[in-house]
This record gives sequence, C-alpha cells and structure tokens, in this order.
Amino acid sequence: MAANRKLVIVVFSAIAVMLAAIHAPGQMSVDSVSALYEGAIKQAAGWGPTFFSAFLKWLGDGVVGSSLFVAINCYATYGCMAALLMSRSDQSVSKWQECVAWLLALNPLFMFYVGIVWKDVMLTTVAMVAGTCMLLAADREGRARYALLITAAVLASSMVLIRQQGILLSAPFALVLAGMITRGWRGRWLGRSVAFCACLAAMVGATASLDTLSNKTIRPQAASPISVGFLTIRAYDIAGMIKYAKSGDTDVWAGASEQAKAEIRSEYSPQRIDTIWHVPEVRNYFNSLSAEQYSSIWMAGIKYNPAAYLDHRIRAFAYLLGLGSVDGCVPAYWGVAGVPEQMAALSFREEMDDRARIIGRAAHKLYRTPVFRNWFYALILLAGTVSTICRTRKEQRWVCGAIAVAAWLYLSSFVPTTIACDFRYLYPVAGLASILAIYLLTQTRLLRSNTWVTSSK
Repeated sequence: MAANRKLVIVVFSAIAVMLAAIHAPGQMSVDSVSALYEGAIKQAAGWGPTFFSAFLKWLGDGVVGSSLFVAINCYATYGCMAALLMSRSDQSVSKWQECVAWLLALNPLFMFYVGIVWKDVMLTTVAMVAGTCMLLAADREGRARYALLITAAVLASSMVLIRQQGILLSAPFALVLAGMITRGWRGRWLGRSVAFCACLAAMVGATASLDTLSNKTIRPQAASPISVGFLTIRAYDIAGMIKYAKSGDTDVWAGASEQAKAEIRSEYSPQRIDTIWHVPEVRNYFNSLSAEQYSSIWMAGIKYNPAAYLDHRIRAFAYLLGLGSVDGCVPAYWGVAGVPEQMAALSFREEMDDRARIIGRAAHKLYRTPVFRNWFYALILLAGTVSTICRTRKEQRWVCGAIAVAAWLYLSSFVPTTIACDFRYLYPVAGLASILAIYLLTQTRLLRSNTWVTSSK
C-alpha cells in the first residue's frame, strides 16, 4: 500500500506541474479576457456575476492572475484525484476497479480544461475539491474531519457566486455538510435542529460576505444578470418555436415581420443561438422587445404550439449532450483571443503559438471519442448513482448522494436553459461524476460483496 501511495503522489504531482507549465498563462477566450479586463478597470463590463473576475483580480493583474488560476486548477484537480486513489480501503478492491479508477483520473479531458481560464472551470474545480473533502471526511474523525468539512463548507458557499446555476450544486452540498458537522451534537432533537440551521445560516453568511467582497473589488452592472440570462433563453426559445412550427403556420403570436421569421427559419440551429444573432433583421426584432413582451410572446408561443417548443428544446439538449457533431460546440479551447480594446488595455495580443497549436491538434484527435461528449459523463454519473443506492450506507451514502443529486440537478437545469452546445456548460457534471466514480471504485467491492468496506483510520 505504501508503494502504491508513493506512485500516486509521484504521478499526479508530475502531471500537475507539467500541465501548469504547459498551459501558463492560460488558454483565454473572449470571456477570459473580459474577466481579466474587468479586474483591471474594477468595473463589470458584462452582465455576468463579478466573483470570477474578482477572484482573478485577487490572484494578480493580467498574466499573473491567469497563470496562478491555471496552477490552482492543476494542483487542486489532480490533488483530488490523488487523494481519492489513496483513500482506498485496507482490503484490496478488484484489479479492474483500480484500473478503471486510474483511467478516470487520467482522463485527457482534465488535462485540457485545467488550463482554460473560464468560470465553468473554476466552478468545477471548486465543486470537485468540496466533494472530495466531504468524501474524505466521511471516513475520518476528530480535527481532520472538521478541517475537511469547514473547507468544503467555504467552497460550497462560493459556488452560487461563480455561476448562477451554482446554487444547484451548493444546496445539496450545504444540507449534507450541515448534517455532517452536527452529527455528534449532544442534546435533544431541538438542539440538534438549531445547530443544523446555524450551520446553514453560517454558509449563507459566508456567501453574502464573499459577494460583498467581490462587489467591492469589481463594481457590478446595474442590470440583473439573471434577468438578462432569462431574456436570452426566451429569445432562443422563440426562434426555435418559429423554426419548428407546423407547415403553413403564420406565427402571428411572435409579432415578428415576415422577413425576420424567414431569416430565423433559414439561420436557426439547434446547436447554438449565435447563428441567428448576427442577422440584422433578427437582432433588431429581439432588441425591440421589452422584458414584458419577451415573457408574453414566449408564453403565447408555448401555448400555441407546445410541440414546437419541445422539439426545439430536445434537439438543443441532444447537441449539448454530444449526440451529434461537436465541431461547432467548442469541445476545448486553446490560444488567446478577445475584444481588441480589452486586449490592448491588458497589453495582450491575439495569438496561436506553437504550444497552442500542439494542444489544438491533440484536442481535435479526441473529438470523435467520448472524451468530449457529455453523454459519456452522464452515463458515468448514472453508474455512480446506482452504485450509491445499492452499495453504500450511513454517512457515505449521504455524501455520495449529495454529489450525485447536485450533478443531476445541474445537468437537468440545462434542458430548459441551454443556448449553445458548448461542452464546458456541463463540465461540472463531468468533474463530479468522475470523483464520485473514482471514490466508489476504490472503496466498494462491486462484484463480490454487498457490504461497504471502510478503512480503519
């Protein structure tokens, strides 16, 4: 066992160091550059939450912040993998289980994504570390247990601020964390309930404190990011319902010109909203609508032809899962690109150097494999969920269940909200499904026993 632990430490430390060196200062898209630019001017330039930009600012300006972000991703992600592989029980598990666990930990997906400066990557890293801390805490007592739980609680408190849908990951984590922290509370039911609620209140307070600190670092836009997001989703739904309307349907409910509707039918794609947004007539139509009109037209379209809405949503989600071509779905990203004015302010230049080209060629070779297909990670999550139900018990079941529920909630939330098939949107699901599977593979004798095997630590 000692030799195996040394092997794990050496392999994953080497991978983390190598990837941090390869990717630094990070692969940066328009969103990445915008986040760094917001840190430079201390003002939100877009409508999204400011926490990601503030975090980069706290790490340092420009390439310093992005380089440290990449390093943290590398060490945190592969630290999780190593910790879970080393957490295996004293009684050996099947060789095939250990091999599968290693394959999941060495998945090329993480080798690409730890180097991309995206809020989806940050959310995934935070969720993976929080989940790993909870899994490790379930097998420990004393100070080590509470140190892990407090770390997980602080990280779970930040998820809501990284991305709006982060609350779907944070809520299940928070409930189970509060239960784990108060597990040993001595007293009557009322006392334990008060302690449980106090833990939840503390995590809410931590979220509020981090939000205040973030807004002091970067002043947010006056417009609500949630409202802007809803309008974008409804615009895509309206376009989809016009596209998939029955033959001969006049689409009077949409209130759009015949030219705008014709352009929508011609340019719409279930892969992403971008294909219609560049068309002037279509853009002018949507820009002319107020928030109230968006809502009324959206509801009228669903009532008038619910089948068209379902058709649009099913097709869009299928592309997000990777059931079609992924060429237009940004499976991975490499190089540096951004808005020219923001690039100039940061003293960046748009480039694709030799290192980025090597990363790009390697990514392209994996486009046809399950590595960049979200359905693959949904299947891993399904297997982990079934194993959690059938093979775990007591506190391990609650922790594994929280991870599985969080991942399923996050995955399901994109059924009515996806506006593009970009792989990164479900990257948190891939991360959580992987750590859950690795833990279960290294802790449970899946084919030989119905009894949970725990280590005597």
